[in-house]
Amino acid sequence: MSRKLFGDIIRRQLLPQTWRQMHNKSNSNPPITLTNADYEMLLSDEQRQRCMDNLRNLPAYQRPKALTHHKREQTLAAVLIALCVERDTNAVSVLYTRRSRHLRAHSLQMSFPGGKRDESDADFIDCALRETEEEIGLPRQRVEIWGETKQILLPRTSTIVPVVGVVRDFHISQLKLNHDEVEEAMSIPLQSLLLPTATRHTQFKSGYSGPVFVVDQHRIWGITGYLTYVFLRCLLPNHLKNEALKTNIKFVRPYKVTPPKVTHHHHHHQEEGKLDK
Repeated sequence: MSRKLFGDIIRRQLLPQTWRQMHNKSNSNPPITLTNADYEMLLSDEQRQRCMDNLRNLPAYQRPKALTHHKREQTLAAVLIALCVERDTNAVSVLYTRRSRHLRAHSLQMSFPGGKRDESDADFIDCALRETEEEIGLPRQRVEIWGETKQILLPRTSTIVPVVGVVRDFHISQLKLNHDEVEEAMSIPLQSLLLPTATRHTQFKSGYSGPVFVVDQHRIWGITGYLTYVFLRCLLPNHLKNEALKTNIKFVRPYKVTPPKVTHHHHHHQEEGKLDK
């Protein structure tokens, strides 16, 4: 096999067999349709407590041994995961931004509002609300805070504390974007994130994969994809999860991709990708 072809295999979005089976199964199931009663339940005090308990009890991210530590991991940051109650429909959506094209790092990628914690920030909630107001002009008093989660330590990025909140009577036109930091903002319907076709994953050149959500032209991946996946698993009761969210797939794990063995047999089968358990 040529080096180019082998490289193409590594870069291809390789799916483990369990994911193939689950993905095929999810396409055969009817999509979940959220009702007004579902939205009310998701925003209830009981569900709020359950969601935050789940987020605070998340197991620690298992750091790949192959990834060395980076000085960026010593910095602290907070992001706001905002559940927006849309003014016209009362449906619930999730607030995202697309990073400005002028930024040197991760330009034009999807993200949650937020950023590095300053010394002037009283806590991570204060940091998330300040950054959100600076980036998209959403006043902090509009956000009903559910609370903050535990610190999430991911490779090659700041230690992140997600802050969860609700914004009622929301319309995207209320935002005033700082275009030095944000290219655009959008509220993506929770319903759309649950479509079987929305849940995917990507394979990184390092051999690790991560969850991806694709809605229309928006591709939510990387750290934001990981946080979205974790948050939806903690927010939604089992009967509202699609098959991808039910499976507790460890998306971020190594894949062992090996070149084919040299053999003199005329007929042989090559396994392109195997899940390294």
